[in-house]
Amino acid sequence: MSTPTREAPALPRLRCLGGAPPPPELAVDLRRLLELPAGARQRLWEALGPSLAEPVPAAVERLLDEFCRRHEVESEALARVLKACRFLVREASQRDLDRAAFATDLATLAPASVEEDEQIQTILLAGYEKAKAVVRREILRGALLDHGKLLAGVDWRIDTINASSRGAKIEAPVVVLTLSYQEGGRSERITLHATPEMLRELQRACAQILG
Repeated sequence: MSTPTREAPALPRLRCLGGAPPPPELAVDLRRLLELPAGARQRLWEALGPSLAEPVPAAVERLLDEFCRRHEVESEALARVLKACRFLVREASQRDLDRAAFATDLATLAPASVEEDEQIQTILLAGYEKAKAVVRREILRGALLDHGKLLAGVDWRIDTINASSRGAKIEAPVVVLTLSYQEGGRSERITLHATPEMLRELQRACAQILG
């Protein structure tokens, strides 16, 4: 007579994943947060915050090396914790979860003692709202870049036109505007000349747009 096989327990479903179950290793890596030295846990956002961008900036690797040296953490242990936390924070931010919903997901994902649950939530919720704002700005920027040119910066100077081939003694002020913009993966610039009257028109338009 064969022994019936025992089914693996079902993975929890998380709101930050749109009701889907998490990757199997996620809960284990999240709980590794509590195995980090106390200083590393308390300062986790110093490493996690700069790691949130997509893609992760190259300069972050040097920052994480310094974090590991300062807090006596093995780089592999920190990497696994950051990967789990980064995944959860970005997914929750993309779905605009509030603090309470995110806290519920954390407790559901890695149930432990009440004290351990509170530690994990306290650490991650400490920087969650600021991190969510950063991720959502990134989402907005990406959504705009997906469909055309995105204004990225404005530089200006004021010149005076004294004379030209068209006439003498013009003596008129003119503003030189250089607009930086991104399109796809390229950064471009365009320079425009504007009269004071045109700038006042632009100012009125901005006032109407911004309310």
